[in-house]
Amino acid sequence: MEKQLKFLVANAKGGVGKSTTSMQIIIPYLFRMSKKSVCLYEFDDENEDAKSYEDSRIVTTKHVKVANNDMRDELQKILLKDETLCIDVGANKTASVVITALNDSGMIYCIDLAIIPMMDGEIDAISALQMYTTLKEAHPDLKVVFALGRVNSSRDIFCQFDIFLGDQRGFFNERGLIDMVKEEDRVYFPVHDSDAIRYSRQFGSTVWELAKINRDIDTELKNAIANGEDPQQIKFLSFKRSLKVDCLTYLEKTINPAFKVINRKLNQDKDIKIDD
Repeated sequence: MEKQLKFLVANAKGGVGKSTTSMQIIIPYLFRMSKKSVCLYEFDDENEDAKSYEDSRIVTTKHVKVANNDMRDELQKILLKDETLCIDVGANKTASVVITALNDSGMIYCIDLAIIPMMDGEIDAISALQMYTTLKEAHPDLKVVFALGRVNSSRDIFCQFDIFLGDQRGFFNERGLIDMVKEEDRVYFPVHDSDAIRYSRQFGSTVWELAKINRDIDTELKNAIANGEDPQQIKFLSFKRSLKVDCLTYLEKTINPAFKVINRKLNQDKDIKIDD
C-alpha cells in the first residue's frame, strides 16, 4: 500500500501565513503526490480561514474545535486514517494545546513533514525557533522546513529575513537564529506576496488551480472587444487575463520551487513536473 503523506503546519504566533502556506503550497503539493483530494484539518477556535477555499476541487476542509475537546483522542482518530492530509494549527493557546497533545500522545511520529511559517519580524523568528525546538525535542528525527512568508520580490531575502537568516551585509548580527537549527533542518522556501493569493480566495480556489485552468481567455477577450460587447464584461475578461498571468507567474516563481524544496527534504525519487 502506498504511504499517505501527513503534514503539519504550525507556529504559535498568529498572522505568520499558516493558512496561506497550507492552502497555496502544501495542499497543491499533496494533491500532486496523491492524485486525489487532500484533507485539511483546521485546528482553530478563532478562525476558519479554510472556508475561503470552499470551491477548491483539490481539498476537503474539516474544522476541529480545540476547547473542551480531547486533543489526544482527536489526533489519534485523524492521523491513523489512511488518507493524505495536512493539519493546520491555530496560534496562541490553540497551538500549545494541540502540539502538547501531539507530542504527549506520540502521534508526532505519524507526521512526515512539519512546516513552520514565519514573517520577517523578530517575534516571528523567535516563535518559529521555539516551535522547532518543541517539535524536535519530542521527535528528533522529524523532518522540518521553514516557510518565509510575504517575501518582497524587490528585496534580497537575506535582507528582509536578516533576523532569522543572518545579516550577510555585516551591518548587524551576521549570525541568524537559523544557526540554532540543526544543519540538516536549515531548509526553507519563500512564499512571495502576490495579489493572486487575495483574488484566489475570492474565487474560492487556490492559485495553483487557477494557474491550471485550461481556458482561452485571450480569444474570449479579443472576440468581446471585436463584437463591441458590454464594457463591464470586457473589463472582467481583462481582469481574468491579468489574474491568469499573475497565477502562472506565482506558479513558476513560488509554488514549483517550494515543491522542489519539499521533495528534496522528503527524499522523494520522483520530481514534480511543472506542466502536468
